[in-house]
Amino acid sequence: MTVPPVARTPTGRRFQLAALLRHLRERRGLTQEEVGAMIWPDTSRRSVQNKITRLENGDGGISEDDLHALLGAYGAPNGVTLELALQLNSGTSQRGRWRGARAVHPEHFRQYVDLEEDAELIRLVGVERIPPLLQCESYVRAGRPDEESVTAILDRQRVLARAEPPEVYALLSESCVRRIHGDHSVMADQIDHLLRLSARPNITLQLVPFTPVPGLVVETALERFALLRLPAPGVLGRFQQHLDFAYTMQGARVVPDDNVEPYERLWFAATTAALSPEATRRFLREVRRDFRGAAKE
Repeated sequence: MTVPPVARTPTGRRFQLAALLRHLRERRGLTQEEVGAMIWPDTSRRSVQNKITRLENGDGGISEDDLHALLGAYGAPNGVTLELALQLNSGTSQRGRWRGARAVHPEHFRQYVDLEEDAELIRLVGVERIPPLLQCESYVRAGRPDEESVTAILDRQRVLARAEPPEVYALLSESCVRRIHGDHSVMADQIDHLLRLSARPNITLQLVPFTPVPGLVVETALERFALLRLPAPGVLGRFQQHLDFAYTMQGARVVPDDNVEPYERLWFAATTAALSPEATRRFLREVRRDFRGAAKE
């Protein structure tokens, strides 16, 4: 049996390793305290539990020696599981990853950028502004005189063009395509870009209009958030199929939320209120015509 693929980024691999180790411990029926007593008998119970909790939450690293000890305690001292765990634990240093244009991403945003790169499924809700992943270059440049900021966003967008791109579902409030960013020509370019993106087999766009869809009563107001799904590391036996992450906007900060379920409900409510993908394309063509007409005046 071959080792399954691992995440591209150190952040993604760290979360995959966390899920793998938690799964192996639970499969053996061991508590964190029991594992700690086996591996670090001379360390206090509180310190050991804190160490394993951080490790299983993806917040901490682990030495190769300690990893071997854990896997031995979990009944996986060799074979594919060991090789997978070692691959997930390798190259987890972030040194040098945030230089050049990437350095413009603030510390609080870097986890999201990495997981966006690793995601197999990306779900976005946009309000007022087009999400950066879907912005055309003229829209990106509008209001951004800093070339490194522009480069950083365009670099993130390369995930959409890779050999095996993620599935992307975007729900956009009508405000995203009505509020002028730059000028009318920029907005016409942006609508063109959205239409081109919507033609890709891995990208689905839906628009939530100001006027409710006839026959639907949806009381949930749209708010900006993102749901990212990473593949879980493959192991023998029953295991979760994916790792889900939720991020919301608080002011200018992108903030992770460990409780994904409420955002799943918000997503369902938003999709219920949205136009179909084909109706969205018709709507976008009408908006584009208006912007083109205004640009000629």
